[in-house]
Amino acid sequence: MDKQNLKKMEAWRYQQKLLKLLIAVLRFPRLAAAMLKAASKVMPKEEALWNSGPRHSFSMLGGGLVKADDLAAMRFIYQDYEEHMERLLSPNGRPVVWSEFNLSNELLRVFDVTAYIPESISIMGHHLGTDLPVRLIEAAENAGLPAEYCSAGKAAIGAYLLGQAPEPDLIISSSHPCDSVVSSYQTLRFLTGKPLFPVDSPYWDDDEAYVYYAQNLWELVDFLEKNTGQKMDWDALKLVCESMNETNRYLQEYTEMAMAVPSPVNLTCLLLGWQHGIAAMGSKNSAIYAKTIRDNAVNRLENGEGYFKNEKIRVIWYDIPIAFHFMEPWLNKTFGAVTVADFMGRVSQTSIETSSPETMIRDLAKTHLRIAMARQCRGPAEFFTGELARIVEEYSGDCFIFTRHQGCKIAWAMGKLIRDVCNRAGKPALFLAVDSFDSRLVSEAAIKKQIGDFFYEHGLA
Repeated sequence: MDKQNLKKMEAWRYQQKLLKLLIAVLRFPRLAAAMLKAASKVMPKEEALWNSGPRHSFSMLGGGLVKADDLAAMRFIYQDYEEHMERLLSPNGRPVVWSEFNLSNELLRVFDVTAYIPESISIMGHHLGTDLPVRLIEAAENAGLPAEYCSAGKAAIGAYLLGQAPEPDLIISSSHPCDSVVSSYQTLRFLTGKPLFPVDSPYWDDDEAYVYYAQNLWELVDFLEKNTGQKMDWDALKLVCESMNETNRYLQEYTEMAMAVPSPVNLTCLLLGWQHGIAAMGSKNSAIYAKTIRDNAVNRLENGEGYFKNEKIRVIWYDIPIAFHFMEPWLNKTFGAVTVADFMGRVSQTSIETSSPETMIRDLAKTHLRIAMARQCRGPAEFFTGELARIVEEYSGDCFIFTRHQGCKIAWAMGKLIRDVCNRAGKPALFLAVDSFDSRLVSEAAIKKQIGDFFYEHGLA
């Protein structure tokens, strides 16, 4: 693929080819595990132009450390990804609906539409090399978008400007988690000229807040019905909600098993579940995946086994992960460090009652407000620090790492409050200052040096 002269939607077409190859290989999970383990011995430790994409894909697959039974489960997720991309590349007359990545998009599974998550290219694009997302970000900045905006939003806008996003018919956004996201969607609405529905997030977590947010969802259903010419299929939504309940229950159990020492959980699997959720929430495959990785972890837990044999450092990683190069496999191999609790992958959900449309919308409102970033990044600071304090108490962490993604002004503003939580716990904390999607700000090598120095200085390694 010539990243200097991109054809319309070329980045997604190339990714679909890679996905089809990956799905074929994962039909033989033991072979896939052996291939990844062998690749770990020859994979370059430093990024170059020629190896950028393969190194990223390799790290996102666990760097040769994910076990064969979990690789087998991953195939279900990638099948949904491939189906998602097929609809994206071949809408076949279906309305194209853009929907923000901080929303739960199960309603779009019920309507016959093509869903597109504009920010997803800031993660998926790195499979083709870090220079592609950077080029998208630069396109947005050159068009006048402020440099201090979140680079996920800039990549979304750049993708549209460079023909790597489908033309929308409708756009859905939300007022969480930050002003940068809100402003980015105002820009996208201006550029496309298409109708936008903003879902307004309440400040508090109480019954009044849930009622308010549920009313937003009723209005969203009305917006979709009027603009697509379709009617909500409540029976279909019931099936989606039942799958969501099953998926979230298993992923929450998986999340909580990381409390055990050693941890039987792999962050790679949790984050894959989160990524899947933003694109294909409520699919049958998601429930199969979640149950499989849960069952595998239960077996390890009952046998007193950790996911990694040499667990030495238990890390609590708050704020969003570094997406241009997933650090977890490097942490595992280099220091025996295991992320036992994180900001994005961990699941904390309530069940959806499916007895009527009213109960489904009521409980979907609650689930929307409890997904990653929505539950921490709205309302009072205690939503953010309170969850962190509970994690500190429950997950037996040895240290804390805070990404401080340059676009997450929320985390920057609460730095002192976060430090107070760490100080009370008596555990060392590392505050990075990076851009999770744009390696130009701080390089992979510089981040690794900061983490390594931190471990050595505090006697953890």
